[in-house]
Amino acid sequence: MQDHDDTLLVARLRKGNIHAFETLYNRYSAKLYNSVSLLSYDKSLAKDITQSCFLTIWEKRDLLDPEKSFSSYIYTIARNLVYKETERLILTNKFVDSGLRNQTEAFEEDTIEHLNTAYLENYLTQLIAGLSELPRKIFLMKKERNLSTKEIATELGITERSVEAHFYRTLKYLKEKLRDYMMIFF
Repeated sequence: MQDHDDTLLVARLRKGNIHAFETLYNRYSAKLYNSVSLLSYDKSLAKDITQSCFLTIWEKRDLLDPEKSFSSYIYTIARNLVYKETERLILTNKFVDSGLRNQTEAFEEDTIEHLNTAYLENYLTQLIAGLSELPRKIFLMKKERNLSTKEIATELGITERSVEAHFYRTLKYLKEKLRDYMMIFF
């Protein structure tokens, strides 16, 4: 029944009906937010992406096809926005990493560089030790033992998707903490 309701609502939305938009928003926003939160592990980002999805729906309402699944359409928009944001974060981190590397190379004294590295390694070790058990195991299996996602999933008896999610969340957490540490340190 909901699909038929969605078809009618999307047809009305195409004509600019704000009430149809509000109904679709109320029907899907919480579910979409929860899905994006699971993908991104960042509630603030999930809120932004959820809002962006509905903004995109409103802006492109005249392109909507009432006969196609509205939920599939909005979840596709959300997934693409999560991927774009992840890519942006990765590129930003590469840029920050590159800048920090150039700053480190500028130091003339090897002693200071070794000291910085030792502090950073110690800090990273503390961060990893502070992780909960499953994310820590997954991270160490991937980084120290060089196991694939499939091998980790098999060994731990969980899904590959779960391994990827835990690893992504851990990597994001470590990068944020290291970035903060490096900003303070330098």
